[in-house]
Amino acid sequence: MDIDEWRSVGSDLMDILRLETYPVAVKLVKSDEEFPSNVRRPNKIFGFKINLCQAFGMSRRYGWTMGVSKDECSCNFARFLYGWASLDSEDILVDFLLEAGFFKDREAASRGAKFTVENCKLKPGECQGILTSPLNRTKIEPDVVLIYGNPTQAFILVHGYLYNVGGAMDIQYTGRHASCAHGVIQTYLSQKFNFVLPDEGDKIFAATEDHEVIVAVPAKMLSDVVNGVKEIFAKKVMRYPTPIYMRFQPEFPEAFKKLGEKLKEV
Repeated sequence: MDIDEWRSVGSDLMDILRLETYPVAVKLVKSDEEFPSNVRRPNKIFGFKINLCQAFGMSRRYGWTMGVSKDECSCNFARFLYGWASLDSEDILVDFLLEAGFFKDREAASRGAKFTVENCKLKPGECQGILTSPLNRTKIEPDVVLIYGNPTQAFILVHGYLYNVGGAMDIQYTGRHASCAHGVIQTYLSQKFNFVLPDEGDKIFAATEDHEVIVAVPAKMLSDVVNGVKEIFAKKVMRYPTPIYMRFQPEFPEAFKKLGEKLKEV
């Protein structure tokens, strides 16, 4: 798809799901030359580094197109996961997970580290940075799209996905490195529809609210998902906002009933 087609899909998403914030187009930059000159860079506009989840937040809330290179990322965990920095051994990652309090013992932490390295990590040199942009007016062609919404909007997107493929979706989630690694890296590597619960980093640094969840979609799949939602809505069994059934006579507590017995018609 070209840029105009991506923008059209983004506008459709905003319209049919009434999203509060823009869907985020995310592109993995393979070389420094791929950073456009007309994007906001944290070192230039702020004079300091930021987290990747902050870039997602600025795109979805401000409508900014952001470019974050490996030298502009402040999160050490993300730097490791994106292949921008390395560790001498996996034991160091295990030590970190234990020190951060994620696991009760070394055995559990080792299993956690193994999953992260195998499913949520890029190889060194595979990516030099990221670009993020609001999809409905995107300046980039995405690899992954992050859609922030409430649980109802999320399950509708799940229906849109399953409309085309059937079965059920699989979720593999750790509660760590949510938007940056589960949302972007895991989705990019697996090329599978993904459901992500925001973690403490998303909430502390990127203003992700308690009612929000993230649906991460490989870019090549997004148009089919959106069309699936449209087809389901056309049957008028499901829509958003959810229609509430109110055609019934309500029952009241005893005090209200006694009040009624004392009322006089006028």
